[in-house]
Amino acid sequence: MTDKEQIKDIVTNVSLLQDMKQWERLEHYFVKRPFIDNKSLSGEMPAIIPKHRLIESWRKEIGSYFYATRHFIKRLAVRMLNSKRAKVTTAVEHVHYVADRGDRYAWTIRGTIEYILIKTTNGNWKISQMIFQLQDQAVRPVGA
Repeated sequence: MTDKEQIKDIVTNVSLLQDMKQWERLEHYFVKRPFIDNKSLSGEMPAIIPKHRLIESWRKEIGSYFYATRHFIKRLAVRMLNSKRAKVTTAVEHVHYVADRGDRYAWTIRGTIEYILIKTTNGNWKISQMIFQLQDQAVRPVGA
């Protein structure tokens, strides 16, 4: 498998494992302390955080608020910056399903995620940076 194929697999698997709620498997795809910027969505300041804290926050958020999620990657482009560093740009659509007082809603978020991946000394690619840029969002009743 080429470096580009490995990198595409990592980005795809991160989305898939979130939907499957396979939290323990996600840590493998990140450096120990990645840079995370979700400010355009959450309002939180960008920061370097331990990967277990990032994944625990996803687990709590998705587990507490949503009965299901679907993370779609609409476009994925890999650019090799050098032999040990790559930039990935994706266009994404994340659908979060919420149940509230007997009604069900889908919260759809569209945007881009820019990743930086680095190749470790043992030859594995890891995500060292994720920057989410919100384009739009909408809430609609399920079935509408």
